[in-house]
Amino acid sequence: MKNRSIVFIFLFFSALLGNAQTVLEIKNSTTERNFLQRYDKFLNDKNSTFHTNVKPYTGSPYLNSLNDSVAESLHLKRDSLNNKKFDIGIELFAKLQPGYDIANKDKLVETYGGIRLHTSYTNKFYACVGVLRNSSDYPSFIDTSIRYTHFTPGIGPAYQKKQRYSSENYFGYISYSPNKIFNLQAGKDKHFWGDGYRSLFLSDFAPTFPYFRTTVDVWKIKYTVMYAAFKDAISANGIKSDFKNKFATLHYLSWNVCKRLNVGFFESIIWQGADSNRSRSYDVNYLNPVIFFRPVEYSLGSSDNAFIGFSFKIKAFKKQQLYGQIILDEFLLKEVKARTGWWANKQGVQLGFRSFDLFRIKNLELQTECNYVRPYTYSHGSTQQNYGHLNHPLAHPLGANFMEGVTMINYRYKKWGVDLKGVYALYGADSAGKNMGQNIFESYASRPRDYGNFTTQGIKNTLTFVDLKIRYLLGLGWLEAGVTSRLQSSVLREQNNLYFYFSLKAPLWNEYRDF
Repeated sequence: MKNRSIVFIFLFFSALLGNAQTVLEIKNSTTERNFLQRYDKFLNDKNSTFHTNVKPYTGSPYLNSLNDSVAESLHLKRDSLNNKKFDIGIELFAKLQPGYDIANKDKLVETYGGIRLHTSYTNKFYACVGVLRNSSDYPSFIDTSIRYTHFTPGIGPAYQKKQRYSSENYFGYISYSPNKIFNLQAGKDKHFWGDGYRSLFLSDFAPTFPYFRTTVDVWKIKYTVMYAAFKDAISANGIKSDFKNKFATLHYLSWNVCKRLNVGFFESIIWQGADSNRSRSYDVNYLNPVIFFRPVEYSLGSSDNAFIGFSFKIKAFKKQQLYGQIILDEFLLKEVKARTGWWANKQGVQLGFRSFDLFRIKNLELQTECNYVRPYTYSHGSTQQNYGHLNHPLAHPLGANFMEGVTMINYRYKKWGVDLKGVYALYGADSAGKNMGQNIFESYASRPRDYGNFTTQGIKNTLTFVDLKIRYLLGLGWLEAGVTSRLQSSVLREQNNLYFYFSLKAPLWNEYRDF
């Protein structure tokens, strides 16, 4: 333990020094919330036309979109972005987090370390490659998840030695912007599509995945096309050689109707690769970059898994906004109007509110949202075609058959910050081996009935999650101290956790524990 702590403290401070010199050269922003908070207020200003609903932000436009006074207040020297013709560097990431889980009276230590090598040429080409290695003991509620899925949340396959898990993730991408309109990328990374804390379209909860992405940003429109490869691991028991291929094409059209209104249109389709009955790889019919695939799917006589969605963001006042998403997996108006609980009425809704400088207090931010997803949404008759990757949902961590409320209050003063997050969710788990629609990795063909379905059906679980932390900015990393309270209860069991932690970290991605 002592040697491991020394190594990770060294990596942490090396990360602060290394990243501080190279962060302005990163061509994609991170999706990590604490990093983006310093920009969010300005990128969401009522006069900003920046599209905030596709993360990571592509290239340096998100920095260049800030006016000079804002850039100066954030200590951004944009000349270094535009004048450097060639750059090469190293970035380090690290985390050391000792904690105490009162429920099991366990002393726990979470550690990870990572490195990323990058190079850029002018303001058009960027490439990076990196690795993240993790070795940690986790609170019992995360340990339970790892034992069930065989994966460390958000990272990769978990290998257990005694009570400790190790995992690793390789990532990187190549980005090319021939002009201000187009960007082409290929690599292995995480993505988040939406303006909320959660996303019903595509979130960064799952591990990294291979992708090719094209972005067109012209006039009031930003159009993103992404081709991706995922892995089905539900029957693999953690054995990599048994993972099965599946593929996806995703489209997202974001349109700034006016300065105060943005609307978006989402579409994705998932299809499985080879199995014991057929050989299939990437279907060239789905390379079509034009949005709305349903006609293509029908023309193929296909049973592939297709979704469509709608999003909006309204800048209602000077520093407040409403946002939301609607996802449609299946939709038959006749059955919706009948209100008989038809199983294939699979939809989800998000509605949220966000306020910057709340009560005119500088850097006090409030965000609250509700998420509702009906049973069997994101699932498919073939388990190889669900909307998941490596036993992680690609959208909401709870999968389906739930309703949830999330509220976050964040305050920053100079280098200090206080974050309070509360989550309250109701979801219906499987009952006596019956598929009630919460686990998206189960085939919907195993449903017990066609009618009479409702959200939270099955064994009703109540989840209450509260996290409070105080943080101090050290370069580009954080010194944190916090406490997490989690209560999950049903008629079968109750799991009550109180977890205290202290953390030194220079993070790479968001870490989700609130599911």
